[in-house]
Amino acid sequence: MKTIFWRALEIAWSDGSMSKKGALIIEKLHDAMGLDISLREEIEDRFAKEVLEERTERGEGTGDAELESWANTIIEELNSENLEGQIICIGAKAVKQGLSKEKWIFGMNFTEEFNQSNTFAEGVWMENDSKNEFEEFLSILQPLEKELNFK
Repeated sequence: MKTIFWRALEIAWSDGSMSKKGALIIEKLHDAMGLDISLREEIEDRFAKEVLEERTERGEGTGDAELESWANTIIEELNSENLEGQIICIGAKAVKQGLSKEKWIFGMNFTEEFNQSNTFAEGVWMENDSKNEFEEFLSILQPLEKELNFK
């Protein structure tokens, strides 16, 4: 499952190595997300097994420039006043389109990384009936939107 932290690791390791600056950006993103350390370790272990174990090339960690730009956007969006409303909207939309158990689990796991799984659940259960409609979702939510087949 490609989530926000997984994507950060992909960018950081894009040339086969992670630079010191890349590692610092990963830490900054981790802190901004409020990512639980055990969940982070689980993601990193799975990433190492699925991606890094088979790599033979080693670069110089040149992914840090792209990572910094991408991470800054994500951190800014984590602080957006629209984040919770958009998550609620996505949850409600998912139910209206027919939310499967697999999609429910994906949505919960995806939003758990940045402590918004309860917000997603509120949208699904329509506990917080948002009248807001969004033409475009924040980039942090676009992988979730895509997985739930809104586009």
